[in-house]
Amino acid sequence: MKKWKILAIGWPLLCFIFAGIIILQPGRGGEEQIVDVVFTVFPLIFFAIGMRIQRRLIKERIYATIPTAATVVFIKNTVHIGEGNKRIYFPEYEFQVGDTTYHVKSPSGFNHCYVKKGEQVELYYAPEDPNVFYVPVMYKHDKRWAVLLCGIGIAYPLIGLFAPQIRAFMPL
Repeated sequence: MKKWKILAIGWPLLCFIFAGIIILQPGRGGEEQIVDVVFTVFPLIFFAIGMRIQRRLIKERIYATIPTAATVVFIKNTVHIGEGNKRIYFPEYEFQVGDTTYHVKSPSGFNHCYVKKGEQVELYYAPEDPNVFYVPVMYKHDKRWAVLLCGIGIAYPLIGLFAPQIRAFMPL
């Protein structure tokens, strides 16, 4: 979590420093300056979403250490109103610890469900609180999203910072 905190705080601060450099740097026109600053600051939204997903995944991996077999008992799907009215799936799992049966719902929704009702899956839960869990099959897809979103949040500000050099190579 220490590396996560350093990156979560340090990168946005660095991006604002980049924006200051862009504003103070001579040679950029007013329109180019605005576009480059937006290119440096706006992607932080993607970075923040990716880091939030990453934080949840780290927390789950730290605390959920006990493996068990779980059964997918229900897959709740909701329609996300907006462009395309996409379905979001929330799998629910059932597993047993000693004499107690736990019924847990995925904390995040997925636009594609990678498990089927009745399927047996590997699940890791926290011994102190079995409601803290992760399913490796679903975990890898969340991890990919986190990496993609953080990657956008890191690459685009660098593009904004080095935009004059990039424009020199690709004249319009």
